[in-house]
Formats: sequence, structure tokens, C-alpha cells
Amino acid sequence: MITKTAREGLADCIKVKNEAGDLENMLLYRVLSAAVGIPVAVYLVWYGGVPLSLAVLFLALLGIHETGCLLKKTGISVWMPGAFLGGFIFVINANFMSDDLLGISLLLLMVAGFIRLVWLYPRFNTTELAVTVFVSLYAGWLLTHIIALRELPGGFHLVLLMMLTTWSTDTFAYFTGSAVGKTKLAPGLSPNKTVEGSIGGIAGSVAVAAAVWAVSAHFTVIHYILIGLLVGVLGQVGDMVESALKRLAGQKDSGRIIPGHGGVLDRFDSMLITAPVVYFYLKIFIF
Repeated sequence: MITKTAREGLADCIKVKNEAGDLENMLLYRVLSAAVGIPVAVYLVWYGGVPLSLAVLFLALLGIHETGCLLKKTGISVWMPGAFLGGFIFVINANFMSDDLLGISLLLLMVAGFIRLVWLYPRFNTTELAVTVFVSLYAGWLLTHIIALRELPGGFHLVLLMMLTTWSTDTFAYFTGSAVGKTKLAPGLSPNKTVEGSIGGIAGSVAVAAAVWAVSAHFTVIHYILIGLLVGVLGQVGDMVESALKRLAGQKDSGRIIPGHGGVLDRFDSMLITAPVVYFYLKIFIF
């Protein structure tokens, strides 16, 4: 006859085994997703043009959908057609890189919202309008800076620099935090993130940026180091912003479209910040 203690011990062993199996499966899915996704992403960035724009549009619309669903679970309504409209016109604008067109894009989105506000008030209110604009900017406009980066001189190199430093921030932060992490960074948002892991992520980003400079320098090394530093810091901010949205919604992932990763926001949350930051840094100090 099995005692209560023995039964509890057996249950704990089964639970640990199941968790280990789930972790192993998740890592396998992540490796497979990366093995497929990274070559496709690099090819699209290399080719540029319409294929890259369509890919960014697809990701932006999915990201807008995921953001809207997360906010809906917090009780905040989003006018999704308006948010999708914003994402679409921001992608169109990114292909022309015109400040005037950006202003027109924002004006079109606002006018569409104003018309809906007047027509449906009070069913559609100013809060829903403001949130709709936020969603289109967050998951739409920020992501379109991948296209803007590609359109700069040496754009393929610049997008790769942004991607590699962003990915290396996540990777180095994870492994450094797992190895030596003790001090919690933001326990309210992400209990597993540590100060040590964050420093490791920043160091990894700077190191990779310096390595890119050594292989194919397009400007002086100090700019590569500063870009690596900015990406290392702000990429983690972008990650925690999405964590805040998921926490408020009570969800672990933003979606399920990418095996092992979750949704588009789970994979591109850091890049939503790093792409525009790298773009504007280059526009101010290099071009």
C-alpha cells in the first residue's frame, strides 16, 4: 500500500518530468522555427522591395491583431478596422520615406476615427479612438522602420546589424541570467529577468556590433558600439513593454502563430523599439 508521502513524491516526480518534457519540446520548436525563419528573414531583407514590404505588412497586421486582443482582455476596446488601416498606410508611407506622407497617414487615421466618433457617439468614444491610434503606432508604425532602414545606403547591412544586435541581446541576457542571475530586474513584469542577465544582454549586443564592424565596416567603430549599447538597453525595454501588455491581459503569449515563440509580438517585441532607434540614430549621426 502506497503511503500519502510516497504518492505526493510520485506526483512531484511526474510533474517535474512533464515540465522538463514541455521545456524540451519548446526549445525544439524554437530551434526549428529559427532554422526556417532566420534564412527567410535574411533573404527578404537582402531582396528588399515589394517582398519585404509585404512581409512587414503581414507582420504589422498580425501584431495589431494581437495587441488589440490583449487590450480587449483588459476591458479596453479597440476599433480594429481603424488600427488595420493605420498599419496599412504606415507601411505604404515607409516605402516613400516622406515626412509629408507620414503626416498625411496620421491625418487619414485621425479623420477616420473622428468620423466614426461623430457617427457612433457614445458607442465609440475618445478613449477608444486614442487606443486605436496607439495600437496602429505600436504594432504598425514602429515595425515599418525595418523598411526605412533597408532604404538607407547599405540598407541590407544596416538591417542585419539591427537584427543581430537585437537577437544577441535576448540570447546573451537569457544565458547570462541563467548562469549567474540573482538580482531581479523587474519582478512585477518578468520574474525571471535579472540585472545580471540584462548587463549580459547589453554586453552581448555591443560585442556583436563590434564584430559586425570588424567584418564589414560602413562607418567608424564608435557608432557601432553606440548602436550596440542602444539596442542592448532599449531592446530589453521593448521586451518588457510587451510583458506588461500580456500581464494585464493575463496571457503567457501574445499568440500561437510561431511554434516555440508564441505570437508576432513575442518574437518582434524588442525590434519594435530597436528598428526605429537604429534608423533615427543613423539619420541623425551618419546620413
